[in-house]
Amino acid sequence: MRAGLFRAEYCHGLLDARKTGEAATIAHERSDACRVTFSLMQTLTPLVGIGMPVYNGERYVAEAIESVLRQTYSDFQLVISDNASTDRTGEICRAYSLADTRVRYLRNDVNVGAVPNFNRVFELTQGRYFKWAAHDDVMGPDLLSRSVDALEAAPDAAVCHTAIEYIDESGASLGVHRHRIVGSDSDDRATRFGALVLRPHDCYALMGLLRRSLVASAMPMQGFHGADRAMLAHIALAGRFVALPDALLQVRDHADRYSRAQKNVRDRAAWYDARNTGRLTFPVWRLYGTYWSTTASSDLSAGSRLRTCLVLLKWWFVNFNAFRMALDLVGSFAPGAVDFAERVKQKVFSPAPGPGEVRKSRKT
Repeated sequence: MRAGLFRAEYCHGLLDARKTGEAATIAHERSDACRVTFSLMQTLTPLVGIGMPVYNGERYVAEAIESVLRQTYSDFQLVISDNASTDRTGEICRAYSLADTRVRYLRNDVNVGAVPNFNRVFELTQGRYFKWAAHDDVMGPDLLSRSVDALEAAPDAAVCHTAIEYIDESGASLGVHRHRIVGSDSDDRATRFGALVLRPHDCYALMGLLRRSLVASAMPMQGFHGADRAMLAHIALAGRFVALPDALLQVRDHADRYSRAQKNVRDRAAWYDARNTGRLTFPVWRLYGTYWSTTASSDLSAGSRLRTCLVLLKWWFVNFNAFRMALDLVGSFAPGAVDFAERVKQKVFSPAPGPGEVRKSRKT
């Protein structure tokens, strides 16, 4: 017997019962069944640890959790870290943690920012593989199964990611984005590094299945805008990226997404890490500096190190990076300038990787 057979009805019943005093009785009755069913699972480390950081996610979090629990691959643990939500997020997540022993719910006393919360779920999970799960995304039922199979078949691979179907607030499809990063699957470390540093991409490879032993050296993620790009470049030096062609993950594009809700560079910095509040962070300069420190600390051969250095010199001449460095300085006294320039670039030159490309393709 699996918890999935009674999970949904139990969670809804528990939430409905909170005002009538029946919740404790329901939880007691179900807890014995859960303990018997998963007694063996509790004594073993799951192969996959899934971390779901969330803040005020009441609108979508239940659907995200259900998509995890519906996976055809069941040897996982889901750790949810609530970043001091002020809505019903905690109530919803606690119900699932009572219904299924694979789900663990924790809550921060204060909102520490998105990146520290992302780091926290990585630290609290176990397993050979790890996956971040966004509270507003939906995993296809075979995502874990196929990703685990891919990494088991390629022990030198650090990441397995899939194509993405973007959806809107109601779940309607906006289109599929196949974001294979050319060169990221190379056997050559410098080639992989160059692919992640020089090519535009949406960073959603970081939401794929990660081999913990190969990504641990890139942790913790740093708290600035672009830290996900820096982390992916670090991971690329550790192992290959495997891309599955099917869209096994639905990513929700909605008005409350970080990229829409944070209007200027200062708000964006505080969203990433609460410790940035009121501070100048110069994220593009930090990103570039992190690339250099990553290569300096990696055990590269002399030839590979030289090639990564050449990649970082070339970086100035692609993707408007020299302009972005200058704009980073301007943003210290004119925070809205960065967002304005980014909107102009996307409208005139190229859409944002991922949802922007999908939306543009629908219009043509």
